[in-house]
Amino acid sequence: MTELYFRKASQSDSHLIVELIKELAEAEKFPHEVTVTEQDLKENLFGDNPAAEVLLFYSEDTPAGFIVFYHSFSTTTGKRGLHLDDLYVRPNFQGRGFGKKALGKLASIAKDRGCGRFEWWALKWNEKAAELYENIGARKMTELRIFRLQGEEIESVSNQLDR
Repeated sequence: MTELYFRKASQSDSHLIVELIKELAEAEKFPHEVTVTEQDLKENLFGDNPAAEVLLFYSEDTPAGFIVFYHSFSTTTGKRGLHLDDLYVRPNFQGRGFGKKALGKLASIAKDRGCGRFEWWALKWNEKAAELYENIGARKMTELRIFRLQGEEIESVSNQLDR
């Protein structure tokens, strides 16, 4: 099996990360326009107060994919959690166990950091991903729904409910 290694992304990787984000959005048939820029990443991932962390993974010297994750907090456990935002394995590297290894890497990080939870979301149509997640022992949370405001919706609700 091909050797896989992980490394923490740096600001100089912003171009590659944008490229991978766009590839992921295309693969997921993401319904919204991808507007992320290198500058967005430099400010929000590599600035003074990073919002998330990125690990790049390589097969030999070729970028095979990336992981974006951040900490959350659970009032019921009293501990922080680890939330996987994106995991992407490039198509020519799929089927080699890289996704499973990436989840293992994040589980190790969650364990080392004392996290009470390691969670992520999956698109409803992505049965291949759901199968992988269930095969490693992840539970599908049926009692939760995801709600979201974005863009102008945030401003609208803020204006309606402000004070």
